[in-house]
Amino acid sequence: MQLKQIKLYKTDYVLFKDGKPVEPLDIIYAKEHMQQLLEDGFELKDGEQFISMTELSKEWQQKYINKLYTIYNN
Repeated sequence: MQLKQIKLYKTDYVLFKDGKPVEPLDIIYAKEHMQQLLEDGFELKDGEQFISMTELSKEWQQKYINKLYTIYNN
């Protein structure tokens, strides 16, 4: 079995509040999907924001990579 390499993209976003993810680590939004949610009336709660995967701290990037690795390589 070939292991899949995991890469984070600047066009993928996660929902964060107070420096932590609001949703499970396997919930990631493509830029177009995030924009569509906002256009359709999705309201961010106080302090929430969408953050690009590449703008996350190295620690959070690694946590997302680890989670995705377990999903796609099992």
